[in-house]
Amino acid sequence: MQVSGVSSGREWLFVRWLAARIDFRRMEFMWRFALVLSLVLVAAMQASPTTFVKVSLEQLSSAAPLIVRARCQGSIVSAVRGEIWTITSFEVREVWKGNAPAVVRVRLLGGRTAEMTSHVEGVPRFRAGEDVVLFLAPLRRGDYSVAGWAQGTFRIHGGGAGASLVVTQDTASFSPAAFSGGIAGRGADGGAVRGLPLEEFRRRVAESLTKRP
Repeated sequence: MQVSGVSSGREWLFVRWLAARIDFRRMEFMWRFALVLSLVLVAAMQASPTTFVKVSLEQLSSAAPLIVRARCQGSIVSAVRGEIWTITSFEVREVWKGNAPAVVRVRLLGGRTAEMTSHVEGVPRFRAGEDVVLFLAPLRRGDYSVAGWAQGTFRIHGGGAGASLVVTQDTASFSPAAFSGGIAGRGADGGAVRGLPLEEFRRRVAESLTKRP
């Protein structure tokens, strides 16, 4: 009977430990989901439509379930219930975080149809053949949005005449006034990535994935 009591006590402790671990995993998932959602909608939630909250590379890396290097295949525009959406297809070349299909489709507000044009400040647009690194968040339809919109968009360029490929974040062209909280006041690019060698950028992202924001 004594042995049975010890065994029951151990089983009870194991059940308590397992329940606590499940609760922790659930809380961690909800935190990440909330952060992704805030990054995707941050521009729309500001008092001014042209004001953004600056997020760090560590925050982007932690929040985005999927980070890929991809090549743009092209875009289509559709109107749904009076809203214009641009859906862009990307051929995935490298997966830096998460699991991705061979082709990902990114759905973003705004675009141009024959009847109307819709422009949303901070929402990136892409050209066929363009090489990019994207920080992505899944949507219900099975496609993706870009976490932080312009902040989660990094364009790869250069490489001619033996030069190394470099990465520039879309927010590098934003004025300091575009950001709230005073962070952008440190420089004209608001601290964005500009002209960083691709391999160095890859290293920084990998390093960010080992940290918590």
